[in-house]
Amino acid sequence: MNKPLTYISLFSSAGIGCYGFKENGFECIATNEILTKRLKIQAFNNKCKYETGYLDGDISTKEIKKWQTEHKISEPDVIVATPPCQGMSVANHKKNEELIRNSLVVESIKITKEVNPKFFIFENVRAFLNTPCTDIDGQEKSIEEAIKLNLGGHYNILFKVVNFKEYGANSSRTRTLVIGVRKDLQNISPYDIFPAKQKSLTLRKPFTGLEELNEMGKISEDFYLGVPLSGRAFRSNLLLVPYKRISTSIPNALKQVA
Repeated sequence: MNKPLTYISLFSSAGIGCYGFKENGFECIATNEILTKRLKIQAFNNKCKYETGYLDGDISTKEIKKWQTEHKISEPDVIVATPPCQGMSVANHKKNEELIRNSLVVESIKITKEVNPKFFIFENVRAFLNTPCTDIDGQEKSIEEAIKLNLGGHYNILFKVVNFKEYGANSSRTRTLVIGVRKDLQNISPYDIFPAKQKSLTLRKPFTGLEELNEMGKISEDFYLGVPLSGRAFRSNLLLVPYKRISTSIPNALKQVA
């Protein structure tokens, strides 16, 4: 019997964006989020296989490779990273002052270099690639250039801006996807795991089956801090996340080629 594929999730918030990997049978061996209350939601939903895998706080100060020393896993299959995007968002009118937060993507690059997964997936806003960051060498450059210089030697990389409504999402959401495939994996390219286009959902579909809230201010018992706690409700509510469809189709494709 084949071992389950493994993944590491960086800047993972409450764990919704990468939950599609868990749904597809992947094992999360490490997950990081700076806000404790969000990481507790992940733990409640049993996202990570190991208790030591929940990395609370600043990722630059954490030991990411506990799974290697404590659980004898030689290498993870996938790293998923969604670094903070406030400094890149068109909604942030002070984004020119956000170089420090923009540079958190460099932590994702450094960890990818150190851990050497078979695949990596970075997801962010439309302006992600052209946004300046302070690279590992201390020089300011675009995020796309930083990714190419640091990871291009070992990975075949696809950079693509997509609208998730063309991939089965229930709303219009333009995002940047960066998919890397390690060069020693023969006959596999980033295009092999890129999701196929699907018809967008109508608004009715995401709400089908959810509990009716008929009183003003009523809160479902399955929800806490706006995120459901029970596994059943958690999976149902994922339909409300615009990139849920694309986050499940990528890991499903990975299972076919890894």
